[in-house]
Amino acid sequence: MKRRKRQYWTDYLAKVALCIIMGLLVTFALTRLSSALTPQGLLASDPEPSAEAVPLLPKVVLAGYHIGEDQNHMVKAVFYLQNNSDQNVKDVNILCKFYNGKGAFMDRKLWTVSGTIPAGKGLKHTDLAHLFINSRSRVLSCRITDLKVARPPFFVLHRAPVGHGEEAAAGQSAAH
Repeated sequence: MKRRKRQYWTDYLAKVALCIIMGLLVTFALTRLSSALTPQGLLASDPEPSAEAVPLLPKVVLAGYHIGEDQNHMVKAVFYLQNNSDQNVKDVNILCKFYNGKGAFMDRKLWTVSGTIPAGKGLKHTDLAHLFINSRSRVLSCRITDLKVARPPFFVLHRAPVGHGEEAAAGQSAAH
């Protein structure tokens, strides 16, 4: 009887361990599936712009860009954006795709330019990041994939004029 009980628990623990291992393998396989079958990934698609960005995308232009590596192995990305629309924009998403010398896809990275670009103005944005970009990459192409319209703030802070606090304190002292 005792031996049968011990065998039951041994079988039970073995099955639990096997289920945990199988679950981890399935989870790992599903997370890696997007890059397992093709260089760009089976489930990796280009980001779609938001509804508010669609009419503005032709008017907000990525005028230039440069991506390179500095001496500290930091990826330095410089983007020049021009807002030719009549609305201020912010949080501009830029997708860059990297190719080798033969034109085969290597990698892609997404940057977000978080500053506000006023209507009719341009912006130079420099970003330093610890990113890995394949060292065999020779050619890249970047494009704007999404952006947001910059709305006026909910509230605006106003500063009190200099001396306002001193005058109020002097007025209270005189009253006492």
